[in-house]
Amino acid sequence: MNILHLAFQVGLSKKLKRTGWVMNSIKEPESVAEHGFRVTVLAMTLASYLGVNQEKLIKMAIIHDLGETATGDLVVERGSKLDKDKRKKKEKIEKEAIRQILFGYEEDYAKLFQEMIERKSPEAAVFWEIDKLEMAIQAYEYEKEQGKDLTEFFDNAGAYIKHDHLRKAFEDLLKMRKV
Repeated sequence: MNILHLAFQVGLSKKLKRTGWVMNSIKEPESVAEHGFRVTVLAMTLASYLGVNQEKLIKMAIIHDLGETATGDLVVERGSKLDKDKRKKKEKIEKEAIRQILFGYEEDYAKLFQEMIERKSPEAAVFWEIDKLEMAIQAYEYEKEQGKDLTEFFDNAGAYIKHDHLRKAFEDLLKMRKV
């Protein structure tokens, strides 16, 4: 266990800008840590409402992009197009980074990350939908603030968000976007 190593690695996520926003010339794009914060708050408050284990969902939200401190925020999807090979390589590197960053702590977080990338547990399935909903919310905010057309982010989120409650929120966001 190395507390300072952990703190410095987490700190890197505060400086790592989200690549999708950079690629779309967003002024002052959010960091990976900022994205993770809103995902975590959504996970914390929605878990019981969505019928999943709150503690597990919060942990997933906290660690989900921590491995990006090793890979950078690599884009593996654009709109509805997914590069499965690139995603698999990225997830493998991120899992090892999480293992190293969180080595020596009471839980095997790499195992939890593996559960997330397998997308089979109820928590993992809901987690990825929350992650996509947060991305769409951020796209909406950037469209309003900066006059950008970020349709590809809505297309991407729309392909993943299935849970009734999350889908309703997403559809409400789409309606707001058209106003």
